[in-house]
Amino acid sequence: GGSVLADHAHAAPPWVSSHRSSCEAAVAVSPLSTACACLCVLGPGLCFCVGGCGNSTETRAIYMRMVDYPAALRPDRVTVIAYGALLSEPSSRLTFPSLTNFRLVRVRNVRRLFGMTHLFLTGAGVVDVATRRIAALCVEPAEGCSFVAAAFDVVLDDAQREAFCARETGYAIVEAPFHGLDAGEEAPPAGLGVLCASSSDAELPSGVEPPAGLPHVWGWARDSGLLPADVYLRHCLLAMRKLGGVAERSFLHDTTLVDRRTTLSEYLAGGARERVMAVRPPESMAERFGG
Repeated sequence: GGSVLADHAHAAPPWVSSHRSSCEAAVAVSPLSTACACLCVLGPGLCFCVGGCGNSTETRAIYMRMVDYPAALRPDRVTVIAYGALLSEPSSRLTFPSLTNFRLVRVRNVRRLFGMTHLFLTGAGVVDVATRRIAALCVEPAEGCSFVAAAFDVVLDDAQREAFCARETGYAIVEAPFHGLDAGEEAPPAGLGVLCASSSDAELPSGVEPPAGLPHVWGWARDSGLLPADVYLRHCLLAMRKLGGVAERSFLHDTTLVDRRTTLSEYLAGGARERVMAVRPPESMAERFGG
């Protein structure tokens, strides 16, 4: 299979494309000792030059941030859009302990689905790959679709950037617009936030490969039989139960399986709910997957 976005190749992603200018590319291949490193830290087309040897602590920190982290995570302050496990505020605080302004928002023209291999759970041997109940949530462009997510604000340091990238391995970490829950159809976005979007196996980080026995991480066909990982789905359902209201309803009715037709509510009503809610994570993962 190819990218999970293949079914939507005609639609432009609603998120903001990451910017990689010639200046940034030059930084990525230039040694820190060059006489002048041009760093695109002010956005597209807005660069400044750091003169001299370029090896001060501050310059080195900026350089490493440009090379090591997705563009969406480079600012000191960001808003994170959470649509799965991170909809649980306690779960979010495991990565971002000082987050503020946790609130519900709506993401438009994007579909939420169980469409990728859950790398952490398959790698840890917690799920049985033979059952194909191994999927994690992801999002993809889909005109007319929308879902309720959480948004929260974070002052980032590099430790949190590293933790977030490690936790969300395999996703394209991008910037996307979000709207207020009650905003009209013509209302402008309420802001931009960091979003973990669908990607492809070709874009996986070096050293990350499909787990043994599986053909790929991304690109699962609609008829592949891919299903949510039980322990992960239970965690999400417990988190939704705590939130209740519009967030829980959206999770059940605005989330689909990989076939893009079966809603999560329909899947659970078909007999999966009892099995999913009976499963328990290993003790070592009880906090992370405890809802």
